[in-house]
Amino acid sequence: MNIHEYQAKELLAKFGVPVPVGYAAMSVEEAVAASAKLPGPLYIVKAQIHAGGRGKGKFVELPPEAKGGVRLARSADDVRAAATDMLGNTLVTIQTGAAGKQVNRLYVTDGVDIAKELYLAMLVDRATGRIAIVASTEGGMDIEDVA
Repeated sequence: MNIHEYQAKELLAKFGVPVPVGYAAMSVEEAVAASAKLPGPLYIVKAQIHAGGRGKGKFVELPPEAKGGVRLARSADDVRAAATDMLGNTLVTIQTGAAGKQVNRLYVTDGVDIAKELYLAMLVDRATGRIAIVASTEGGMDIEDVA
């Protein structure tokens, strides 16, 4: 089952797990409107594709020095710029292969001070046909290397 980050966080919140408030957006205007519903002053704009490594990814249509698919924004104008860069463009990450994936949806969330970060994944081990659980205190960045 492939679900986006915003969908996973909706499920977690439904069962009482505290998650930062955030909103899915499919247009630049929806992203800016989402930021207006958040307290700020820090917002996170995240490309929603079914692949990891979004923050370190690169957009095919943007210059090589452009930021990846997870960006910090400190104003509505920053949210607008990030959304404009991402929506409709192709994000290439370590998990997408060279073809990348087109970004059609964003997740705009409130920036938070992280006291403790945990990473938990459940996936199918194809060699055994069983569920494997990966957990780490190092968070999601480079989890393959950490594991």
